[in-house]
Amino acid sequence: QRVDAMAGGHNSLHKDVINPRGSVSGLAWIMIHSLFFCILFSASSSNLIEGTIPLPLSNLTKLISLDLRFNKINGLIPPNIGSMNRLEELGLSGNALEGLIPDSLYQLVRMSNLYLEMNELSGPISTSINNPTNLREFYLNSNNFSSGISPALCELKNLIWLYLQDNIFTGELPLDVGNLVVVDKMDFFVNQLSRELPVSLSRLQMLEYLNLSKNSFDGNIAEQLDHILNLDSIYLSHNKLSGEIPKSLEKLQDIHVLDLSFNLLKGEIPSGGKFSNLSAESFLGYYAPCGAPKLHVPVCSDGAKMHNKCQHAQSLYFFSEWGFALVKIVWILIVVAKYRKRGLVKHDQEVERFHGITIPVITY
Repeated sequence: QRVDAMAGGHNSLHKDVINPRGSVSGLAWIMIHSLFFCILFSASSSNLIEGTIPLPLSNLTKLISLDLRFNKINGLIPPNIGSMNRLEELGLSGNALEGLIPDSLYQLVRMSNLYLEMNELSGPISTSINNPTNLREFYLNSNNFSSGISPALCELKNLIWLYLQDNIFTGELPLDVGNLVVVDKMDFFVNQLSRELPVSLSRLQMLEYLNLSKNSFDGNIAEQLDHILNLDSIYLSHNKLSGEIPKSLEKLQDIHVLDLSFNLLKGEIPSGGKFSNLSAESFLGYYAPCGAPKLHVPVCSDGAKMHNKCQHAQSLYFFSEWGFALVKIVWILIVVAKYRKRGLVKHDQEVERFHGITIPVITY
């Protein structure tokens, strides 16, 4: 007999089902065996299930959905959870689980929705994360994950929602993050990520929500971000971004939230496009700003604008001078090579002129 679904919302299934020692009582054995043919099981929303997840739960190999979110489950994720090889959705959010994600979980190749947020899980993201290629929703936020973000994550071409905020991730955003071509929402808020934003972000044409606030990203804001035409909200506050805001961002016609506050940005704040609808809060802590009066910053003087134009002209002059110098060096090398070639030809001709002439030997 197959049970299609079993829900246990808002009950009090504690200690008789899963007890703190991880052993399973008689009632729990009956319950697990009764679920053997079940394909959906939900016991979320404050069931107050306590204790650890029993190992025999992994014998429910016909389950395609297991939802144990927002309970009082602690301990480790069972190392044999990979035996549930039909699982497409796993919800363990809002518990007190700790330790690493077991390697066997990454072998659940049918997994599409994985919810592990709001626990005490730790360690790095395994390089095997690319195994569940159908993964669409991936929630790891509000844990203690650390180390760098594995580049293997960027191979999940079907990923739509990626939430990694409120962890301890370090290093840079993977350079191939632009391979997540259908991602809609990405959140890295409150981590320890650093270095420059990868240019490949501009390939995320479906991206609507991006939160990179409260990290240590530096360098300039890439002008290529104007390619993400679907962007609705972008949060870059509390980083170390420098330089000027690219005027090309005025092309983002769907933008409603743009938070650039508390960085090292300077210069004129663009006023075209959707920038005209932004408030002063978007630019708090701006290093040396000027712009529209409503932003509570000094109005850009003609001198400031002239300074920007001069900087642009200086840049053009600098690169043109370098270009001219490079052309001149190449021309000199060509001339030198030509004269050397002529010199060699003349030398050969002189040798031929004297070839066969007997030089008299003078004896004394």
